[in-house]
Amino acid sequence: MRRVLESLPGIGTIRAGQLLADLSISEQRRVQGLGSGQRAGLLARFSPKD
Repeated sequence: MRRVLESLPGIGTIRAGQLLADLSISEQRRVQGLGSGQRAGLLARFSPKD
């Protein structure tokens, strides 16, 4: 999961680690293994703002 976040523009290793910790996501977790709350948290942080 960390590598996916680090591939996004503006997200480095430190910020990726902080996001994972804030959303209680294990670094070894796969994208398909995310819970609905974790998925919603990521979408809320990365969805375009109007």
